[in-house]
Amino acid sequence: MNATMSEASSTSLRMAVQAARAAAKAAAHTAALILIEADGGRGSVHDGSYEQHGDTWCVVRSPHLTAHILSESHGDRAHVTLTGITPAAYEQMRTWAEGCDECHHDYDCVCLDDPWPTLALLSETADACRIDYRRADEDERGTARMAFNRITVDLFDEPVTVVDTLLRISRAAA
Repeated sequence: MNATMSEASSTSLRMAVQAARAAAKAAAHTAALILIEADGGRGSVHDGSYEQHGDTWCVVRSPHLTAHILSESHGDRAHVTLTGITPAAYEQMRTWAEGCDECHHDYDCVCLDDPWPTLALLSETADACRIDYRRADEDERGTARMAFNRITVDLFDEPVTVVDTLLRISRAAA
């Protein structure tokens, strides 16, 4: 009985893993370009590294966002900071995001009515306010804070498709 994997199997597995990694990195760079497009074509893509947000495939920097495409994903999730958001744009983003995550339970569920902080709450405090998912038992989604009548939103692990829509909403309403 052979106690080790054959060389052919080992080589095949190694090649498959390398191909999967290359595909995820290509997806991450495509996601980065999509975010730059959503921000009006301004921005740049930088190689990923191990930073404060963990290991990343790449980092997008533009005038209105910084996005770290997370290497724990298939190149389709990001830790993102959206800056300079007007109150009107924030309210549209909040309405859209909460609408996508509507509660479809009967009464007595544990879902939150306002998972994103309201403008009134943001204007009351200088501290960052927690953004949650609709279900109260899920992890924190991110934070929002207001300074000088502009809002900054941090989302910790968000699908790039959601970030794209939020960014487009924020820019259209600006």
